[in-house]
Amino acid sequence: MDFCQQCIDVVTDKNPACPVCGRMISAPSISSFAPFWERISLFFLYPFHLPPLLLILTLVIVNFIVSGNMLGFLVQMLIFVVFTKYAHVVMSSVANGKMKPGRLCWSMFSEDLEVPFKLLFVIFCYALFNTLVQNNVSDSALSLSLFLSSFLFPASIMLLVSSKRFFKAINPLAIAGLIKTVGVSYIILFIFLGLLLTGLLSAWKLLFVSLPMHLFLSAMLLVAMYFILVMFAMMGYVLYQFHQRLGDIDVLVQAPEAVINENGNERSLDILLQEGKYAEAVSWLVGEIEQQPNDFILRERLHRILCSIKNKKNLQIYSADYIVRLLLLGKPSEAIRVYMECHNLIPGFKLKGAKHRYEMARLLVASGQSRAALSLLNDLHRDYPSYDGIPNAYMLVARIMFEYFSHEDKARKILEYLMYKYPNHPSREQTRSYLDTLNNISSCRAE
Repeated sequence: MDFCQQCIDVVTDKNPACPVCGRMISAPSISSFAPFWERISLFFLYPFHLPPLLLILTLVIVNFIVSGNMLGFLVQMLIFVVFTKYAHVVMSSVANGKMKPGRLCWSMFSEDLEVPFKLLFVIFCYALFNTLVQNNVSDSALSLSLFLSSFLFPASIMLLVSSKRFFKAINPLAIAGLIKTVGVSYIILFIFLGLLLTGLLSAWKLLFVSLPMHLFLSAMLLVAMYFILVMFAMMGYVLYQFHQRLGDIDVLVQAPEAVINENGNERSLDILLQEGKYAEAVSWLVGEIEQQPNDFILRERLHRILCSIKNKKNLQIYSADYIVRLLLLGKPSEAIRVYMECHNLIPGFKLKGAKHRYEMARLLVASGQSRAALSLLNDLHRDYPSYDGIPNAYMLVARIMFEYFSHEDKARKILEYLMYKYPNHPSREQTRSYLDTLNNISSCRAE
């Protein structure tokens, strides 16, 4: 388990105490992050997650559409701003230990809009420096200047993203401090970034000779966005890897609840639960689920916490949504388990959506939970009057009434209601057949 500086005081000669169990821990165990080169495959796969992939494809399509228009340049500038802002979000997210991108949302692009323009100014400063060298010094000095600029530029980007301050990004002392702190890892990072840039140039040459010009620009934009996201994710992880040592340089990792370990499990949640801060734990999990709605590990943990503290309001909101997603994912046994745990705490617990309620009721009947199925289907016609599956759902209710509880009269009333209310429904013949069966059984008993 890794702790941030708010949990553990790393600037001390004494062994600190674990905030979870209270035992003394050795200082070397505080910083046990894997070097970025051991996780290189994750960086190359990062742009293939749905959120960044969707954004890249959308921007490429927009660029292709407007490339021949009069306003194409303005739209392309907007594309630059949007993508640069998202690259900043990627680096910030990875620097907080999140190796999976969050869901795209408006706040990603509406906050800190000045960052792309600050990046342009940083690039301008480096270009101005090299231009001055070219005009006033020899060519060999220019070569040295270009190499030095390429070596320092990643540090400037990392400082700009972490501090959001332009002057810090071009401050030689701040740049030197970051490089000194990261040490050999920065040199290795520089080599990897150089290899990625070489790969980008090779892709440019290959696409240039392989595609017509009207397709080349869009294809090159697609490839460039991919490589840039890989680079930014890599630089973000270096910030994350050395966040304890970077405590004096506006480190991104500022809150324990933001740090996630290599397996995606939230470290700080155990601390919050140990301290009895259940409301904060629930709030943090809800925020994470909003960013990663398909992370079922987070949803299961939230459900377990809500059950343990008997938070009925949030069970009705988040656990109900969890059940629906389990149904859609084809996990009926898990859906039944979660539903029954909610039903035992909330007798009137129901799902949103008539179709989901009917499907869940069928699963409950098949698993022997017929009473819970009745509760789930109760008042379905009032809650969803336009649902075309009501006759099928109430046919199931009639079967439960008769076959599981021997309430023949109630079952007959339901069937007669269906015959009257839905005369043209496809299930009418099945309803009539079951009603005739009940009538025959009643006649036999009368004889």
